[in-house]
Amino acid sequence: MVPRPDRYRVDIPVNCSTRDLFLSNRVTNISRGGMFIESPHPLPLQAEVELAFTLPDDGARIQATGRVIWNYDVAKGTTRIVPGSGIKFTDMSPEDRTRLEDCLARLSASAPVATAQERA
Repeated sequence: MVPRPDRYRVDIPVNCSTRDLFLSNRVTNISRGGMFIESPHPLPLQAEVELAFTLPDDGARIQATGRVIWNYDVAKGTTRIVPGSGIKFTDMSPEDRTRLEDCLARLSASAPVATAQERA
């Protein structure tokens, strides 16, 4: 099994749209591979989502495409279920990918939401 990338706690606004709807919500964790959007109304599973968000540390605006691969999360250290959508990035410009990876490298100085060992 290939370990998933570490996820980092953030609190940033995100605009996301599918073919049928547009939502503004909050990203509560992010990784190289995707993000979790906390929302009382999770997006439909397998929906393709257009995303626009601003990185927390440098103000860079990122545009990406993703796919909803799961709904709901469990708050770390609790059994509390958090409604929302897990999004896997499927397309991002090379420039935006570099900006995201640079941001994640800066965030790595803080504790990730969950390490690969904790998720195994």
